[in-house]
Amino acid sequence: MSTPLLGPSERSESRSRKRSRPNLKRFGSLNHSKLIYSVDDDVNEDDKVPEDYVEGYNDALKDLQSPDIQDNESIHSNSTLESLNLRERQDAINSTHPFGIKIWKPSLYKKTRSVATRADEDIHDFRKPAHSIFWGVKLTNLIWCLTAGLFIYIICLIGAGFVLLAGSKPYSSALYRLGGYWLYPFGKFVLLTKDKNYLNEDQLEGRTINEFHQWRQQEEGRLFFAPPRRYTSDTTPLMKDHKGRPLRDAYQVDEEVEDVDIKVRFFGRGNWTLGRIIFYIYFYLVLQPISYIVGFICWLIVFTIPMSNITLTLNSHLRRHPLALDYILEKEYYKQPRKKNQMILLCTYRCCGFHYYKYTIDGTNIFFINLLSVVLFVILDYFLIKEYLGIEVLLTNSTVIFCLCLFSIIPLAYFIGQAVASISAQSSMGVGAVINAFFSTIVEIFLYCVALNQSKGKLVEGSMIGSILGGVLLLPGLSMIGGAINRKTQRYNPRSAGVSSTMLLYAMVIMFAPSLFYQIYGAYEIKCKKCVIGLDDDDCTKCRFIQPSFTLDQLYYKVLKPFSLIVAIALFAAYVCGLFFTLRTHASLIWATNSHEIRNETGTPTTPRINPQDEQPSHDAPNWSRSKSTIILLGATLLYAIIAEILVDNVDSILKDFPINPKFLGLTVFALVPNTTEFLNAISFAVGGNVALSMEIGSAYALQVVLIQIPCLVIYSILKQFVSVDMIFSLVFPRWDIIATLISIYLFTYIYAEGKSNYFKGVILILIYFVVLIGFWFNDIIETLDDGYELKP
Repeated sequence: MSTPLLGPSERSESRSRKRSRPNLKRFGSLNHSKLIYSVDDDVNEDDKVPEDYVEGYNDALKDLQSPDIQDNESIHSNSTLESLNLRERQDAINSTHPFGIKIWKPSLYKKTRSVATRADEDIHDFRKPAHSIFWGVKLTNLIWCLTAGLFIYIICLIGAGFVLLAGSKPYSSALYRLGGYWLYPFGKFVLLTKDKNYLNEDQLEGRTINEFHQWRQQEEGRLFFAPPRRYTSDTTPLMKDHKGRPLRDAYQVDEEVEDVDIKVRFFGRGNWTLGRIIFYIYFYLVLQPISYIVGFICWLIVFTIPMSNITLTLNSHLRRHPLALDYILEKEYYKQPRKKNQMILLCTYRCCGFHYYKYTIDGTNIFFINLLSVVLFVILDYFLIKEYLGIEVLLTNSTVIFCLCLFSIIPLAYFIGQAVASISAQSSMGVGAVINAFFSTIVEIFLYCVALNQSKGKLVEGSMIGSILGGVLLLPGLSMIGGAINRKTQRYNPRSAGVSSTMLLYAMVIMFAPSLFYQIYGAYEIKCKKCVIGLDDDDCTKCRFIQPSFTLDQLYYKVLKPFSLIVAIALFAAYVCGLFFTLRTHASLIWATNSHEIRNETGTPTTPRINPQDEQPSHDAPNWSRSKSTIILLGATLLYAIIAEILVDNVDSILKDFPINPKFLGLTVFALVPNTTEFLNAISFAVGGNVALSMEIGSAYALQVVLIQIPCLVIYSILKQFVSVDMIFSLVFPRWDIIATLISIYLFTYIYAEGKSNYFKGVILILIYFVVLIGFWFNDIIETLDDGYELKP
């Protein structure tokens, strides 16, 4: 299509530039077969694997480019890509999954979400629903009426009595009517009667009845309305949503609203009276704190967010003009004469909504934000109530604190992962790789170091093995089952498993080298017991070789200790080598800047040109800037360290209250709970049709454990010079650990290399995981089993 603003030469140059810049948004689409990682199986699907599978991201780019551009690759090798915006860069990272870079499912860029619009509409719903309200909505409304609504109603009645005793009937009436609204606010209008003395303050508040009818026609099915304050600017946005509304009205955040004309009033307006003084004393000391507590509880429940929004909005109006507010049923409103100076502020027909589970703030799901309250509560509960005050109640019980600590780790791990992914997408690849390598593991390394300091070496050993097994068995298995919800079978490029599989096999062989060395050259004991052969008195004994438990003998100090140090260095060196390799092969593809296009644009500044990206909303703005991500990352890391200290301090009570081996506790709880966000990301990718990324997340985490966490723990044990076996991470594992882990790695790489996943394979991986765990359980029983064999002198 020709562009009137460009001349013939400019059009040809524009076409050539478009040919040289492949559309990187194809990463998230399924239109180009070369970029497909997983698709639905057709009814007449050909099971033959195509021979022209693309080996990676670079080949995909070459296929999208025209032949004449490919001929010039040697000249412009780094100028085939334009500078990517944040969305395209995140898609590129997730599509190529470079080694050492965080793979993250939630959007790192700002985007308009329907649930955010619904949240605002649910408290500004000025029309009665065209259809009958669902019985579940009526039930939740009744629950509100009998619980929180009745409680606030009683509080308002008490306040109305106090104000009436002070001789102020208007303020007493205002509290009485407010209580009636709180008791059952559904289907009622909150009206603002404008005062001619304060028109400058009230003119932008609320909506007229005509605007309300227009809303009703446009927003069928909504049960909530609370329009934002109007804008003082006369400009009208050109961008509109699917309903024809300006995008500014529907999606603009509160910080962007012009509020220069809003006068701050903390004690209302009008003449001062004793009743007004009593009203605001009661409002600030009793009514507002209680309503905020109710609103906070509604926010934590998530599904009752509409009532939390009503609490905030209504308290703001009560603070500024309580006497100007009125509350009336909708059907009664239409029966009375219309007043031109009345505006509608609030109206809702629902107490809660199921769709609020998708509600986000700055791109972060509301559940993870609410779980931060558990983090703060645990810290106060342990250090203040239990340690400082010495109060012994249910909430200070060690088992309760331990469980709350596990819940606290989930949001902190999520915020650390989100911050790492956000910084990586906004920085160079080298910075992103360093940030990911350090902060993605430092919190868990700190947790395990604290455990080693408290002689819980078996717990740390189990956590390492459990993390590997979870990453290569449980996580891929759950992802395959999750992916089968929408697609019976998913296909992906099997060649993408080559690097990960090779690295995993290398890491396992190197990691278990000291263990194999100990199995071969370690000391063995002969234990015997008498034979039971009936009445024969012959002297008969049965003997067997048994390798005793690992001890800090000369073999360890002279051989295994330096050998473990060499292995740790070799593992970490493999990680650094992988980062360097990825930096040389992927950095120019994802983090490149199209310098030759910038020169062309600056060389013709007088020629107007249309930017294709201007035709659609930009995704350059991140949810978290680099400075914000850094602050969140450091804060979450600090809180994680505090929670880790509390968690390890309360492990002993769990081991006393429950008959469980410390190693098995590490295999399950300590290995899986900190990785909850990895499981959520992997399952989300699989449900979305990209099970290859799910399996890549599992292998990447297993590699991170082996190549970073284990070397750090080995070096930490050597530097601290511990003299107890329970305080050392020696890289000497029992035989069952070695066999189970190696078999699991082999099965994972074999299934990964097939290039095809379904729920059957997922079930197989999960069954193998549970069988291996049961093997660990019985292995602990065997170690403590008294079978009658005694050490032969």
